Formats: sequence, C-alpha cells, structure tokens
Amino acid sequence: MSTLAKTLTSLGIFGLLLAPAFAVAPDEDFDKKRKAFERVAVSGTPEERERALQGLVETGDALAVTVLSGEFARAATKLRKANDELLRVRYQLERKRTLLVTLQMRAERDESLNESVAAQQERIRDLEAQEQRHHGDAREMGPWIESMGSGASTLFTALGSKAKSARKELWETAEDAAELNQRLASVEMLGFVGGEGTAVDMQKLIADLGKERSALRRRLPKLLIDVRKMETRMQKEQEQNDGRGSAATMQQYERAKAEAVSVQRAVVGLARVMEACVDAGGRALSREEGPLLERALSALLKAQKKAKGDSRLRTLEMIASSGSAEVVAALRGLLEKVKEPVVKGKVIAALAAAGDTELGGWLLEVGLADESWQVRSHAIAALATLRVRAGIPALIDRLTSADGRELTDCGEALTSLTGMNFHGNKELWRRWWADNEDDFVVPELEEETDASAAAEESIGVTFFGIRTDSRRVMFVLDLSGSMNFAMVPRDNPDDDPQKPYDMPRKDEFSRLDVAKTELMRALGGLEEGSIFNIVMYASDVWTWKDELVEMEEDTRPKISEFLDGIEAVGATNLYSALEVALDLSGAHASEKWQEPEIDTIFVLSDGRPSVGLSTDADEILALVKERNEAAGITIHTIGLSGAQDAYLMRSLAEQNGGTYAAR
Repeated sequence: MSTLAKTLTSLGIFGLLLAPAFAVAPDEDFDKKRKAFERVAVSGTPEERERALQGLVETGDALAVTVLSGEFARAATKLRKANDELLRVRYQLERKRTLLVTLQMRAERDESLNESVAAQQERIRDLEAQEQRHHGDAREMGPWIESMGSGASTLFTALGSKAKSARKELWETAEDAAELNQRLASVEMLGFVGGEGTAVDMQKLIADLGKERSALRRRLPKLLIDVRKMETRMQKEQEQNDGRGSAATMQQYERAKAEAVSVQRAVVGLARVMEACVDAGGRALSREEGPLLERALSALLKAQKKAKGDSRLRTLEMIASSGSAEVVAALRGLLEKVKEPVVKGKVIAALAAAGDTELGGWLLEVGLADESWQVRSHAIAALATLRVRAGIPALIDRLTSADGRELTDCGEALTSLTGMNFHGNKELWRRWWADNEDDFVVPELEEETDASAAAEESIGVTFFGIRTDSRRVMFVLDLSGSMNFAMVPRDNPDDDPQKPYDMPRKDEFSRLDVAKTELMRALGGLEEGSIFNIVMYASDVWTWKDELVEMEEDTRPKISEFLDGIEAVGATNLYSALEVALDLSGAHASEKWQEPEIDTIFVLSDGRPSVGLSTDADEILALVKERNEAAGITIHTIGLSGAQDAYLMRSLAEQNGGTYAAR
C-alpha cells in the first residue's frame, strides 16, 4: 500500500477509501475524475461524494486543489447560511409557540380569536418546515466539509514539492479575494491543510486585517454624524405630520446612510475573516506537536504581546482554541505575566473553558483580589465553570465587600455552584453554608438548580422580571409608533401592516404604558447615589439628560413627570440607540482597560429594526461585540409583542452576559 493510501486509511473518516489498490496510474484521466466530482458534489448521495472525492484526491494533481477549494467554498457558504438561519428560526419558533399558547387561552373565552390562533399555527408549521430544511442542510454539509478538509490535507501531502505553489494560491485568496465567502473558505481550508507555520501565518493575517479594519473605522465617525443628522430631521417631521416624513428627507437619508453602510459592512466582513483565522489557526496549531509546537507557541506568544487592538485578543483566542495541554500550560504562564485586565480576562475565560483545574488556587488568591472589576468578574465566573468547591466560602466572603454588579455576579456564581438562590443576601448564604458545609457536594454544571424564593425579598433593580444589584444602569426604551399598540395580542399579534393593529381596549394597557410602569418600578429599586440615564429611540435617538445622572431623592418625581409627556411615534432605530447607549456608558472599541461608567444596560424593543445605519441583526450584534468586548457591560434585553426580532434580542443578551425576557 502506498504512503498516500496509508495516510487516507489512518484518517478513519473515508469509509469508502479502503480499496486494496491505491497507486495512481501514470495515465490517470484527471479530467474524468474532476467531472465526476463536480457532478455528484452538488446532488449526489454521501457515498457517491466520498467515492468522487477519493478519485480526485488519488490523482495527486495540483489542479485538484482548485476543484476541491471551489466545492469547499460552496459547501462552507451553504453551511454558514444553514446554521445562521437555523438559529433565527428556532428563536422565532420559541417565541411563536409561547404566543400561540397565550392566544389559545384567550380564545377559550373569545371565539373571535380563533382566526388568529389558526394563523399562528400556520406560521409555526411554516417555521418548522424551515427548521427541518436548514437542519438537513447543516447535517449534510458539516460532514462533507470535514471530509473535504481531510481530503485536502491528504492531497497536499501527496503533492510534495508542488504543494508550496498550491498553498500560495490559497493564501492569496484568503488575503485579497473581493468575495467574502471565498476568503472565508480559503482560510478554513488552510486550517484543515495545516502544516508547519500555518498558525503563525494566520496570526500575521489577523494583524494585517486588524490594521485594515482600524483604517476603515477611522472613517466612520464623520459618516455617522451625517446619518444621525438626517435621523433627527426625520423624527421631527414624523412628530409634526402624524408619523409621516417627507420623501425628500428620506432620499437624503438613504444617500448619507449608503456610504456609511458600505464602510461599516467592510469592517464587519473583516471581523468575520479574523474570526475564521482564529478557528483555522487553532485547528492547525492543535495538530502541531513536539519542537514544532514549541516554536509555534513561542512565536504566537511574542506576536500577541506586540499586537494591537482586537488583533491581540484574536491571537489569544486562536492560541486558546487549540486546547492542548502545552497550550494550557503556556496560557497559565501568561496569566502570571500579563497586566492588561482585558487580556487577563480572556486568558481566565480560556483556561476555564479548557477545564484547567489547576487554575482554582490562582482564582481564589489572586483573581478575586484584582483591582479591575472585569478581572474579578471573570474570576467569579471561572470558579463556577470549574466547579471549585472552595469558591463557595470565598464568594460568600466576597459578598461583604462586593458592590453593585459584582454582587450580582457573586450571587449567580453561588447559585450555579450550590443550586440555591439567595442572590446577594450575605446572611442567608452564610447561614446556609454553615448548615451544609460538611457534606455538601458541588452539582454538575448541567444539573438543574433548585432556586429559593428568598431571593424575591432582596433589594435591587428589577425590569420586566430581570434583576440586578448594579448601581450603574442604563435603560434603552423603544418609542416607535408600534409602542402605542395593545400589550395584549389579539387579531394582529405580529403587527402586520396589512391588518388593523391591536389597539388597547377598555381596561387594557399599551406597550408604552407597561414600559413606563416597569421603568418607574425599576428606578424605585435604584439606590440613591447610583448613576443612570435613559436612552429613547424611534427614527432618531435622544436621552433624558445629556450626561449620566446621579439618583437623588427628588429624581424619581422628575422622571415620572417626564415620562408622562413622552409619546410613541416613528420607526425603530435600534442601531443608533445602542451606539448612543454605549457612548454614554463609556464603552469603546479597544483592548485597553476600560472602566465604563455604566456596567448594566437594559434594552427594550417591540419590533424589528426598520431604520438606522443597519437593520441587519448580525451587523447590529457585530457593532455591540466590537464596542463592548473590552468594556464588559452586561446587556439584558426585553422583547415585546409577536413582532419582535427574537433572534436579535436573545442573541444580544446571550453574547453580552445578560438575560432575555419575552413578553
């Protein structure tokens, strides 16, 4: 058996690549095998694809790399789309099923709602069909990509001296291709192909991409100012003309937005390529061993120290993603040397994710005492992730000096470790631990917790059922026209513009009414001396005060009077609302230690973004990720109505350490 055949057999994934004779005949018809591969790649069965892949790899021809990379790009694009859509559909389904239950309960008393019930059932069936289709695509493309990646690795081994030029072509596409999906696919394939120096080269590409992104980001502020000016004009026109704006203003707005959007999307696209480099570099590094791994790790650790901005954070993520014992040891050594809180937090999170049980002692002795609340927050979370029993009394002791959001972090970690739920109530935790310390066993992370009702008695801010002990809070309130609609879903639960809207009936409340009530209740739990502000958005964005406000005895009556006078009119500019909220909070796109003035944001919306620099959910999520990565602000989200973008609101909370509530 040839060396190539032995390599393929050892991979263990090509069930059909075990033919006894593998040697390539000198007169192999490459074109025939290429056509066979292209024919079955799109519509063939898995078995047919594997056979065709085997035939293409067997040729050992450099041209096979081009053929394989083309199909890899198609399949990878289809997989990304399937996974993205699958997540969107599942979140929509979750919300629609809850809405259906509400409608069915009300229909038992009001038969006129039967039509709405039937419409929701039909919508759910449609979403279930979409879910099945996307799941099928993901289930099909995932293994196929893995097979092609392994096949590419084997092919490059067989190419010998020709592999260098083939690899160069892949790198050129990864670095310069105009089409985003081509760049992503080339980066991903290079991760499969691997080879000495691949991870280090990926880090260099990350650094180059980071510089390119920085140059683009410098152009954005002026463009955003122009867009915001037009948004303000639109809002004023809508307020003066019963929700209608002029066509001329809209045209000017679209022109201003188009330029800013092109730059912002380029920034987001480069970030996606950087993330692909992280995964590919980690995959390549995980296959290194011995002296090769030592050299690669040494080079990468030096590179991350010199890197700037998010390039440094991405380099650390790449190193950590490989997950080997050598990498864990290197990261633990880095933790002893690094000083920047953001970087230190990344390392703590990576070691906890890798299950580094040796980290526990450092967390208890050093991490919990760090001067940065961000590092302390990561240390608290890591104690819960690693199930460190000694962390229970340490966290209980920490409650004595913890304040604001750190109090919430400690309470949540203790709940995870113990199954109890006393939030920041020090005396209840101490009493419980004194009674249970001797024989207590920390439950597995997956086990359900038995929450205690005692937590309901504790003080703190609660907004739509989401609670925090923070004393530095921002509220982002939707004031678009749909907030005038009824809180109770009836004939038009999806806010379909082709149907009459559900307006409040007698003894019913509008979404705006409920939001005002919840906001005043939340502010009632905000202690005097706390800082906060309220960001409101419709077509434009404005704030209660220009600067952050300290809660004083006479503040709440002033807010109540202000809220009585606000109205809901206009579209939904969530993008700009989040920008303003992050600006006021002190969150900037940087890897440097940020001590933001605000550490907790509540975001409320009752619909999908309809205006703003971007209305695309993934672009909005990318904006927040970039701005909040170094700030570490917890973002909670509340979605009202069946028209909310459940994917956006839930993802925004999950990606920023918050809680999502649907009403």
